[in-house]
Amino acid sequence: MLLVTENSGSARSGETGKARAEPRPVSTAASTFGRALRQRRQARGLALRELQKLAYVDKSLISRVERGLTPPSAEFAEACDRALGADGTLIVLAEAARAEPYVHLPPPPDHFVGREDQLALLDEKVFTETAKVVFVAGPPGVGKTALVLNWANRRQEEFDCVLWSDLRGYAAGSPAQPADILDDLLRCVGVRPDRVPAEEHMRLALLRGLLRGQRTLVVLDNALDSPQVRPVLPGTPDTTVLITSRRRLSGLVVGSGAVQVSLEPLRELEATRLMADLIGDERAAGDPEGVGRLVRLCAALPLAVNIAAERVATHPHQSVGDLARELVAEGRRLELLAVDDDTVGVRAAFSWSYRALEADTARMFRLLGLHPGPRFTAGAAAALAGLPGHDARQLLDRLVQAHLVQQVGAEYYRFHDLLRVYAAEEANAERWRDERQAAVSRLTHWYLYAANAASWTLTPARDHHIDLGPAPDGVEPLRFATFDEAYIWCASEMPSITGVARLALDHGLYEVGWRLPVELFDYHLLGRPWQTWISSHEVAIESAKAGSDLGGLAWSAINLAEAHRRRGDLDRARDLFGQAVEISEEIGENPSLGWALVGLGNIAHEREDYAEAVRLAEQSVEVNARIGYQLGEATARVHLGRAYRDLGERDLALDHGLRAFDAYAKDADQHGMGFALVPLARTCRRFGDLDQALGYCEQALTAYRNCGDVWGQADALDERGCALAAQGHTDEAMAVWRDALQLVMDLDDRKANVLRGRLEGAV
Repeated sequence: MLLVTENSGSARSGETGKARAEPRPVSTAASTFGRALRQRRQARGLALRELQKLAYVDKSLISRVERGLTPPSAEFAEACDRALGADGTLIVLAEAARAEPYVHLPPPPDHFVGREDQLALLDEKVFTETAKVVFVAGPPGVGKTALVLNWANRRQEEFDCVLWSDLRGYAAGSPAQPADILDDLLRCVGVRPDRVPAEEHMRLALLRGLLRGQRTLVVLDNALDSPQVRPVLPGTPDTTVLITSRRRLSGLVVGSGAVQVSLEPLRELEATRLMADLIGDERAAGDPEGVGRLVRLCAALPLAVNIAAERVATHPHQSVGDLARELVAEGRRLELLAVDDDTVGVRAAFSWSYRALEADTARMFRLLGLHPGPRFTAGAAAALAGLPGHDARQLLDRLVQAHLVQQVGAEYYRFHDLLRVYAAEEANAERWRDERQAAVSRLTHWYLYAANAASWTLTPARDHHIDLGPAPDGVEPLRFATFDEAYIWCASEMPSITGVARLALDHGLYEVGWRLPVELFDYHLLGRPWQTWISSHEVAIESAKAGSDLGGLAWSAINLAEAHRRRGDLDRARDLFGQAVEISEEIGENPSLGWALVGLGNIAHEREDYAEAVRLAEQSVEVNARIGYQLGEATARVHLGRAYRDLGERDLALDHGLRAFDAYAKDADQHGMGFALVPLARTCRRFGDLDQALGYCEQALTAYRNCGDVWGQADALDERGCALAAQGHTDEAMAVWRDALQLVMDLDDRKANVLRGRLEGAV
């Protein structure tokens, strides 16, 4: 067997004997893989040399990978996973280590003062009392996130792994759902987007498996309430969860034994120190009375103090006292406007800073308040403002400098929730009506064009894509060079898609409102983000109805029906497919009618009404053939062949299956080829041609690997195992089924249970 070695060369001459700093890990995901590998090796009591013999990998390479200095290759990960009996865990982590890193724990605030008592209390709760769940509660703007990030960054060396997620409890739009939070945490651990399970409970199970045996800190920022948090608590023995919230999370105290750390505004002396740190000691010492007045006007809340201090720092020729008087005047203006807020001074600091911005920066700030997602890229900001990307990034840098926007990772930005509300209020003022409508149009079209580009890139051989034509003025469409680029963009933007579709609907952009979710259907089939798939298409149906767009209504209903069918809600799926048939017949023969008929046929097939499945699939074939829609005809023939197989019609089943495969192969449609080949293999197995069945399985496995469809690979392996079992090769069949189960166990409960049943039945 080949020995995997490290191709790193030798040390440069002259360096022998020198003390050299340990190189930094190549990525957090690589470090996570390295820790998991080391822990599993040590748990088995193996030295590096012993693992080298078991896995046939060089011990120096093992050492570098364990330290996070070299990303693991697929071959290396598979060898170690097999040798250590890791059941695929190391393979999953290795995929992440070779992929683009995900956003992990944000850095601590640049300026942080005081809070010694609370920091000590966190140490006591976590390290002395070993509390499993700790929450920091306090009013908005009091510095809960700053405290937790400061503590977590200082103590992260005490943990093997630190995970972070923004729960958006009080942000504009919807708070993060448990499935979204678990997706964030799994991505932090290093799970690739295409390996994140679709179902919430499967995500939690995968997270628990990956964290088991590791000392882990999970930071959940800005929680709404206990019901939002409870479903995502890992509950693993060595995991500590640290939460921030405006509320006392009583449900966690009772149900999970959570302990509370309360946070109040800074003491005036601490707030004064913070102001001095931000504006300079010399300037603060020159006008202590003005500084004290500013601090009191900001209610000693760190968020307000930071923003007010930035205003002072950028006006060096005005005295602090004069600037404090301006802030007083701003507070009175807000009081006269009857602003309903417990702390007028905080809002005054926001308003005071915003009104001092240059016009283009202020415009960017308020327009960002229109973005409905939890975070946004410079590309989305550029679309909102109708600017080139470079100009948009410059304005974002200014807003970050003014503490009005936070940068999260290399690509994304976000608001503090209080600032988001303030920006949205400004953007929705009547005087900005025309600006607001134009910005929303640009943003929603930017997402539509990006989704369209992603769809073309994910399934380039398909003939259902549309050309949207030139982008509107002020919109720079994204382009994707590879499948992975398109897939990662889709996965990263899923939390925003339903909100963007709703934004389009609310502003009368009805076609964008339904077409955006529909354009993402290819990604939905691959990634299965059930919540967004369903919620975005519900908005799409509303939008198509509002615009009296029958075509949009039919497509939206079909896509939503398919989500419900795949989740097992056949009654809801049948109603929607039936509605789509009626709408499509009213329009006249078109591709949507063919898809709706196939959908109804699939439901009949699942209910074992094979004759009805044949009737409906034949209708779909006829419609698609008449209108020349090749993808629809090929797909319908796959389903027609399946139905004929289960009616016992061998020749008809093979004929339709092979005609479907030929149509896909003509366009080199790898996903379609795999989709046609597995049913052909099942047909051959049913009628006794086992060698041909195995040949089709091998072809299907190759096709699915070529297009990155993990579920499809598992399906091909499943059928291969069935054919081997039918030949009497039970041991080989069980090995193949185990491989299939490893691929799908965290993606699809139904398929995983089928495979478990086969394994149990073969024993």
